[in-house]
Amino acid sequence: MANYRIVVWLWSLAILLVGVVSVILNGFGSSVTGLFFPPCLATYPGAGFFFLMFQMLFYFSVMVCIFSFGLLRTTQPNRPENQFILGSALVTGFFLFNEVFRTHVHLGRAGFPKVTIVIIYAVAAAAYGLTFRRQIKSTPYFLLISGVGLLFLAFFAEALPLKNQVISSLLEGIPKLLSGVNIALYFWFVCQGLILRSSGFSKYNQN
Repeated sequence: MANYRIVVWLWSLAILLVGVVSVILNGFGSSVTGLFFPPCLATYPGAGFFFLMFQMLFYFSVMVCIFSFGLLRTTQPNRPENQFILGSALVTGFFLFNEVFRTHVHLGRAGFPKVTIVIIYAVAAAAYGLTFRRQIKSTPYFLLISGVGLLFLAFFAEALPLKNQVISSLLEGIPKLLSGVNIALYFWFVCQGLILRSSGFSKYNQN
């Protein structure tokens, strides 16, 4: 069961952290936009901080799903929830791969329109949702839907022709960071619940 107070607390903490770090950087004359840049584009110490934090949240989600799948496959083999967790690890890993290797950037340079790339990712997300809709309905899916929605909002914000680089960076970076928080919490709550039920199921069988 999801504890939404934790979600609100982590959202508040993330936004507060962005604000505090931005004020500190302004004090030192550094650009706030660099906080959301990939590390390869870092121009000063600390640049790419929130970009790396977003990636770490997705690493966390993938590892939680992989660990949970391995454990559940041992305690409750052939359960439909196991395939859901494995599929979640693969789909989340797919998005993480894109962020780490900047696949959408390279495809854009190769001539693929950004809208087309976003549509491909949207189709992948929709296929995941339709395949595991029964399992998702029994979970705190608001976290997952809002996380995916924020992620696509960040993708579209990146394509906006804004002249103010600070606003453009914040419009892309903050939703992306919050999406990472939501998705990480979603898989934490889901996997925790499945493992706890699995433990009770195993004890029941032993008795």
